[in-house]
Amino acid sequence: MPPVITPVEFLLVVLAVLAFLYWLDALRAKELARQAGKTRCYEDGVTFLDDSVVLKHVGLRRGPRGRISVYRKYLFEFSSDGSARYRGEIELLNRQVASVMLEPFRIPDYH
Repeated sequence: MPPVITPVEFLLVVLAVLAFLYWLDALRAKELARQAGKTRCYEDGVTFLDDSVVLKHVGLRRGPRGRISVYRKYLFEFSSDGSARYRGEIELLNRQVASVMLEPFRIPDYH
């Protein structure tokens, strides 16, 4: 007779699979945010610092079509002159970049 899986064991396996899938989705979202930050910094002629983003907030929000979406906000730092650090924000809805914002920064005067 094959071993019987109890409801508790089944629930634990399902929870472990869901946790793994969430972790995998979070890794993909972080990489998407990192790439979006690097691209925006390149476009604006500033340096993306530390090659990383930090998750600030995760929640649920309504998307453009009114559907519930996973919202993530990431922070990163950049520099315009190599000495001052400035902050940027990236917002994702599901796996789409909703916005990339840079705080006002000083444009170096190179004569």
